[in-house]
Amino acid sequence: MRNFITMGGVKMDIFQLNYFVSAASIGNFTMAAAENNISQSSFSKQIMNLEDELGIELFSRKKKSIILTPAGKQFLEYAHKMLGIYNEMLNVVDSFSTFQTYPVNIFSIPVILPYSIEDVIFKINRENPDLVISINELAESSYVSQALRRGECDFAILRTDFLDEHLYNIYPIIIDRLVAVVPENHVLANNEIISLIGLKNEHFIMPPKDTDLRTIAESACIRAGFRPNVRYIVSGNVDLTLKIVSKQNMIYLAFENVIDYYDLEGCKLVPLKENIVSSTAFVSEKKAGQTRALKKISKFLEKEYGKRFDIV
Repeated sequence: MRNFITMGGVKMDIFQLNYFVSAASIGNFTMAAAENNISQSSFSKQIMNLEDELGIELFSRKKKSIILTPAGKQFLEYAHKMLGIYNEMLNVVDSFSTFQTYPVNIFSIPVILPYSIEDVIFKINRENPDLVISINELAESSYVSQALRRGECDFAILRTDFLDEHLYNIYPIIIDRLVAVVPENHVLANNEIISLIGLKNEHFIMPPKDTDLRTIAESACIRAGFRPNVRYIVSGNVDLTLKIVSKQNMIYLAFENVIDYYDLEGCKLVPLKENIVSSTAFVSEKKAGQTRALKKISKFLEKEYGKRFDIV
């Protein structure tokens, strides 16, 4: 069933508001469409329908990105308020149902399957059958962090390297180490171990800037004495990344358990001499109101994993 909000003769689909907020947050229609599990063409059409209803342009379209217009920035403030009130209304109405359920939104970097985090989520749900869990895996850590700060999710699954322990409750679930992924026919593929400085003259493929993996990998290279020569940048698509490694003779620095989950055909995983580790955790904001659902999950995570404030 479609849900609409009508104001001043303007009929807005609640999904359109969600799509608009998502596009404004990510800055790219294609990525926002993927986040919402619809085609890019359908997503763009919904945004255009919203703009037609309002009689204004919400976004300035550029070749590879979108930017909010002044009107769009103003509308975004009210869209957040309207969606907040709408969700609050649903929660109040739900309180009158015979079997009360509590929605929980979890946003995650793309590590749920490689780290078997789905088993943790399944166990949370088994012990708390009144929770309705929504899981959103986003391509980059910056999107997940932003969603957590904006209150769009209750919990985030993130690497802890750049988290402020004074702002977040952190429940670490796994520690992983950085490794090098090289083409199987590369001279380094026969090495049992590689020192980072040995990669100084190689060409790299990396995720976009301001992502955790890019920052960790690039910082490790700089500490080793060189800045990596990045020739390809790929967001979120590990299979494509591995194909570029094997076909274009690139080096990719990744976390071992994540990359080992994928088909490494044409590539070889080689450990690094440097011990560069990173923990991944369930994270919630301390300032967030402790809803019943948050209390239930926090209690489970603290019992299973403990709460840690010292960051790897």
